[in-house]
Amino acid sequence: MSVRLGLIVAVALQTIALIAIVGVKQWTLATGTPVLLETQPVDPRSLFRGDYVILRYAINRLDAGLPGMPGVFKPGETLYVTLREDAPFWKPVSVHSARPEPQPGAVVIKGEIRYDARGVKAVEMRYGIEEYFVPEGEGREIERPRRDGKVSILVAVDRFGNAGIKAVLIDGVTRYEEKLF
Repeated sequence: MSVRLGLIVAVALQTIALIAIVGVKQWTLATGTPVLLETQPVDPRSLFRGDYVILRYAINRLDAGLPGMPGVFKPGETLYVTLREDAPFWKPVSVHSARPEPQPGAVVIKGEIRYDARGVKAVEMRYGIEEYFVPEGEGREIERPRRDGKVSILVAVDRFGNAGIKAVLIDGVTRYEEKLF
């Protein structure tokens, strides 16, 4: 009986963990504030994972002179970046070591320092929205318009600063959209 109970508990824990992983992402997409980010895709293909696009955003490289920017940086350290809409895209306006209360008309996104680029007075950040998988054979469609700067990403940012990609827009038209379940 104890072996069977142990197996049931193990399966239940794995199921709960899987539901939690999917649930957190779906919660962010369903309840997050929509933020439009300017981007340039970098790489359209992985032999092991199929078509996907590596995305680079203007907010990945933060000016070291932004208000609230700490003087010392450590790779892996979490920072919170306040974004404000500067039509049509959202831009960073301040940086915080701890999550601040969001101000009206602003969104706070959580990121991790990749490295300190002090030589160019900037900090490289990662927000967990730098890769997007697309149907097989369609990665080049996103890669192609990047040269004209026509690709933008609609991101949902929840109240905790977590971000998830809601849609990929090409020339302002939604090309790929994340569905809830």
